[in-house]
Amino acid sequence: MDENKLIRECQKGKKESFNELIIKYYQFVLKFLIKLTENEEISQDLVQETFLKLIKNIEKYDVKGKASFSTYLIKIAKNTYIDYLRKNQKISSDIDIETLSDSSFIEEKIIDKNEFDIVLKEIEKLPFEQAEAIKLKYMEEYSLKEIAEKMGTKEKTVKSRIHDGKEKIKKKLKKGGGLYG
Repeated sequence: MDENKLIRECQKGKKESFNELIIKYYQFVLKFLIKLTENEEISQDLVQETFLKLIKNIEKYDVKGKASFSTYLIKIAKNTYIDYLRKNQKISSDIDIETLSDSSFIEEKIIDKNEFDIVLKEIEKLPFEQAEAIKLKYMEEYSLKEIAEKMGTKEKTVKSRIHDGKEKIKKKLKKGGGLYG
């Protein structure tokens, strides 16, 4: 069956289609997670969580959108893994966060949940436009174009706000002996 047709059927709630989709992508997601976790047992659990999230959020996938379904599914798996790390406070500097996300600014600097919380607090101290742009880019994973549309401004302006906000956070954390000090 055509993948897009299968996904549309899943979006209509057809259980048989979900089963087919899971069977089709199970090994793909499992291999991805084993690469990240280096632990098959944890990966098995994360695959289950990934597919549960997929089932709950299948309607959010745009069949006609620019992202392929496999990219969408890997994004869910990656976020499931990051959630697992946060819950278990196992984020450390030896984890290659670059492979997890394009949102490397925040995630590559996380050593543990406490430092993540410090970064979040610093983001909250930024002017609203900068904080909102950073949150939308790195936490919600919006594109610059999507953020510009949402904020009613140009992509260049969004890019500038993100850059300026990141620089302010870096300076603050260097001065305070945080992540960069």
